[in-house]
Amino acid sequence: MVEKSEYGANWEGFIKMLLNRLEIPTKEDIISLHGRLDKLEQLLYQKQPTAKKKRAKPTIRRKSASSIFLAVIANHPKGTNFKTLRAATGFNDKKLRNIIFRLDKIKRIKRVKRGIYKKA
Repeated sequence: MVEKSEYGANWEGFIKMLLNRLEIPTKEDIISLHGRLDKLEQLLYQKQPTAKKKRAKPTIRRKSASSIFLAVIANHPKGTNFKTLRAATGFNDKKLRNIIFRLDKIKRIKRVKRGIYKKA
């Protein structure tokens, strides 16, 4: 004897039973999930009340490392050495070497002799 299932013996019933057993979502399930996701997105993007209005902090414009370096060199018209530059700026050796290389390449400083630099 053939067992009767809740889906019937036709092709549509077989497909519904297969989808159910394999836990594959149907079109209705996906539409329902999209509706729930839309509701969640609307809740997330709703304007939330704020307790206090925050004042915007004024932005402080900081000098670049190269401009600090050039300001120190400008104080020494005859030129200054690497040790003095390191002490005045507080930069580490690698950063100072990179700044010196870059500024020398664009002709903003001049190498007087080894380790002595002045503003061009």
